[in-house]
Amino acid sequence: AAKIWKSAVELGDVEAMAYLGEMYQKGVGVKLDKKKAERLYRAAADRGHAVAQSSLAFLLYSENRFEEAFRYCALAADQGHTRGELNLGFCYRAGSGTEVDLGKARY
Repeated sequence: AAKIWKSAVELGDVEAMAYLGEMYQKGVGVKLDKKKAERLYRAAADRGHAVAQSSLAFLLYSENRFEEAFRYCALAADQGHTRGELNLGFCYRAGSGTEVDLGKARY
């Protein structure tokens, strides 16, 4: 599967970038490589792919890069991506990458 996704990535397919990023993040079908995962997620996220934005936010959060993670959570949430909305709420509740705002955390 990785071979097919890699070919699609070379053609600029953002969906493939997101899926291949996940494979590298989890080490499924490819050697675990979080740097490659981040590059692929970022390439898709910066092209507006909500799943990649949310996945990149999660990866960044796990590396304590809270401000950048918050930004990508917000981008995903703005597109109505459920996981992005949930994680954005957690950021507001905990003050991760932003000021604590319990009012915004509720929505």
